[in-house]
Amino acid sequence: MSKFKKKLEKYHITNILDNSEEYQYLSNQKSFSCDGSLGWKPRTDVFENNKELVIIMELSYVEPENVEIEYNEEFIIIRGYRNEAKFLPKSHFYKMEIDFGPFERIINLPFKIDYNCLEKIYEKGFFIIKIKKM
Repeated sequence: MSKFKKKLEKYHITNILDNSEEYQYLSNQKSFSCDGSLGWKPRTDVFENNKELVIIMELSYVEPENVEIEYNEEFIIIRGYRNEAKFLPKSHFYKMEIDFGPFERIINLPFKIDYNCLEKIYEKGFFIIKIKKM
C-alpha cells in the first residue's frame, strides 16, 4: 500500500466520496464548479483557454507525491494531505489559520477533455494541471 493511501486511511477519507450527497449534486451540474468535500479547501482557480482546461491550486508545503488526481468524463477530484509544520515550536498561539491534514476538491466539467494529454506542474507552492480540450 502506498504512503499516500496510508495517510488517507489515517484520516478515514478513502471511501467517503461514494456516498457523498455533494458528489451526486455536482455530477448533475453542467458548468464549472468546485466543491470541498472533505478537510480543508485549498484555493483553486479553474479556467479554459482555446486549447486546454487549466486548474491551479494553492498547495504550499504539500509534497507533490501527497497529491492524487482521479477523473472521469464528468469530474476531476484532487485530494491529498499537508503534514503539520514541524519547523515551529508549539507554544501559545494567538491565531491559527493554516490548515493541515487531508483535503479534497471536486471540479465538475462542462465539456470533454483528453486525459491522455494531462500535464502536472508543481511550482512555487502552486499545483497546476493542464488538460487538452477535445
